Amino acid sequence: MKKRTKSDIRRDQLIGLAVFLAAWEITAQIMGNKLVLPAISQIFAALWDLISSGELILALGESIWLLIVGLTISTIIGFILGALVARSRTAYWMLNPYFSALFATPTIALVPLVLVWFGFGFPGRVIVVVLAAVVPIMFSVASGLRDDPKDLVDVARSFGVKGELALLYRVRVRAALPVLLAGLRLAAGRAVVGMAVAETYLRLGGIGGLIKAYGSMFQTDYVFAAILPLSLLGITIVSIIGRIERKLHWT
Repeated sequence: MKKRTKSDIRRDQLIGLAVFLAAWEITAQIMGNKLVLPAISQIFAALWDLISSGELILALGESIWLLIVGLTISTIIGFILGALVARSRTAYWMLNPYFSALFATPTIALVPLVLVWFGFGFPGRVIVVVLAAVVPIMFSVASGLRDDPKDLVDVARSFGVKGELALLYRVRVRAALPVLLAGLRLAAGRAVVGMAVAETYLRLGGIGGLIKAYGSMFQTDYVFAAILPLSLLGITIVSIIGRIERKLHWT
């Protein structure tokens, strides 16, 4: 079988996208019900209206800032807790059941508690993003650092690297980078979901606010137009992390 090149894959992806959009457009035109299924042309018209009015740009800026803050805090907390769980059996048995329960709990179910404890403001929305994203990071860090690369550790010690923190930074973290980035990629997708939930239920702002506002007015074409940048944002972040992961793997 002939080996497929990147251009072949991209061509097939574009063909698949074109077929999907054409099928959507034809189906929507046949149904003739904009409320249930707006046509692709109507969605793009609504998207252009949101962009030209500046409404989408402003909302996207708010969402990206919330995502950056929440994902950064999630990464810091997840790394600290993951390293602790990986290097301490006591911490593992104490913390692992609670984080497993948090991972299995839908983020939206925790929104009422976040609302009571932190209110409608920016801190409350950040907490929702952190709750959505911190567990995959912690699990990936714990998994990556639990398997100690003994040969590399011995070599590092022979060159004078001593102390747990030095070995953690210079050997264990670098050896576990593929696993850590895989966890970060999963966390980024969950963070986007948490961001949308936070904006929809804690404050009518950002992309989530647009979705809820136009949904309440039954403007389905504008709802799809607001969802599209949200999906592209998640895909972009995950793709960037994936590229970094592949680059580190190849090197």
